[in-house]
Amino acid sequence: MRTTVFYFSGTGNSLVAARQLAEKLDSARLIALASLPDDRQFIVDSDIVVFVFPVYAAGIPVIVKNSLARLRFTGKPYICAIATCGGDAGAAIGILATELQAKCSMQLAAGWKLLMPGNYTPLYGAFSDKVHETILNAANERIELLSGLIAGRQTCRLETTPAPFSWLVKFIWLGFAGWVGKSDRHFRALRSCTGCGLCEKVCLVANIRLNEKGRPVWQQHCQQCMACLQYCPVEAIQFCWWTQGRRRYHHPQVTPSMLASQKEAISEA
Repeated sequence: MRTTVFYFSGTGNSLVAARQLAEKLDSARLIALASLPDDRQFIVDSDIVVFVFPVYAAGIPVIVKNSLARLRFTGKPYICAIATCGGDAGAAIGILATELQAKCSMQLAAGWKLLMPGNYTPLYGAFSDKVHETILNAANERIELLSGLIAGRQTCRLETTPAPFSWLVKFIWLGFAGWVGKSDRHFRALRSCTGCGLCEKVCLVANIRLNEKGRPVWQQHCQQCMACLQYCPVEAIQFCWWTQGRRRYHHPQVTPSMLASQKEAISEA
């Protein structure tokens, strides 16, 4: 029984969750959504398909939404999703189900949220390492549970905001999706920036370029994944002015190279 695990991850939580799932599921292939070809459809011929992604603005990352249009499913696979989040998953699972039906004519059989440390520094600073360790240990146990449900192709209630409240949440997410590309105008690099280029490396959508002075310049197609801010070794990158001094977070097991590997081109072999 072939399994495909699609994932997108800005600071490592969804990457680790996807890898752990792939290790527990038979004949699993791990594919980063950021690596999908832009010029053609990607054929998915697996028996089980899993989407793993973080929750953005109570919905799904725009890159996840756009990637669905490039997928073509064969047969009738069991499709499920896991949304990593720092609190409530909002309408993310429901939005994915709607987009999957609209773009691929496929049904989502199950969808769960997975609590992991939050990383949206514009709203809050990260917790202590001890708190993160507790959250991640609990996440590991839940992945063990979910992997069994997925292997058994269990149909489950989608863990999403119910109607009619889902309409309000989706309205908020649609506003985010329309704003996010140019939201990078609020990013800036302090004078402490060393020009190391790590922010350019970890940006999964090539939204950062270094200018002639070695300073990052954002290109106005941001995803708000916060990788540039979280991985900056000197914490020079800020979003507006209030993120300065707030504790950063990225998954402790995920290096910049591991994160950036999502951009590597794949084949359909």
